[in-house]
Amino acid sequence: MPEQSVADYAAKNGLSVRRVQAQAACGALPARRVAGRWLIDESLEHRAVARRPLGFRMQKALAARLDGLDDGLTPTERVRLTRHLDELMSDADPADLIWAWFRPRRPLRLDGLPRDVADLSGDGRVVPSGFSDPRAGIAAAGMLEAHIGADDLDAVLDEFILEPSERATVLLHVDDVRPSDPVPLAVLLVDLAQSPGPRERAQVGRLMVQHLA
Repeated sequence: MPEQSVADYAAKNGLSVRRVQAQAACGALPARRVAGRWLIDESLEHRAVARRPLGFRMQKALAARLDGLDDGLTPTERVRLTRHLDELMSDADPADLIWAWFRPRRPLRLDGLPRDVADLSGDGRVVPSGFSDPRAGIAAAGMLEAHIGADDLDAVLDEFILEPSERATVLLHVDDVRPSDPVPLAVLLVDLAQSPGPRERAQVGRLMVQHLA
């Protein structure tokens, strides 16, 4: 995978080096640190971060509304939530918008033997999401994207012999607690939106129309 320096990426996208370094450090920009330097995939297009993340209460309410649950908001807050939902539905690229609102942590990029990866998908400690969630309608043979609770992580890595890899076959999103099955729709949308793949990003709009229209 060809990579570029922070300076090259910044120059190509009209950004300051300091801003690119800050985005890499907080996980907003997919990058890896080697010998004290950030390296960025050359194929990665700049994703503008013009929107501020939603507050935790509004994130939680938006997630509840997407799953048809009570949002727990006051009438004034509910007006704001409705505006956010209308904006999401009318945006030409809702994947970028929902990513900016939630700013997810990057998943662990791991690799293992094909048989172990297949067995992991059926382990009760992980819950499929992103391209592995049946609701996304994407087939990714030999790969897995899933959520796992932090308390289960070390045991799963050891049992399935998963190692960090840039050619990942497993993407693990680590949550504070063991995730529900299936993951909430908002979590699925954010995971799909985080992907640079056009198939995954396209499913964000389809799923929103399906659940909100």
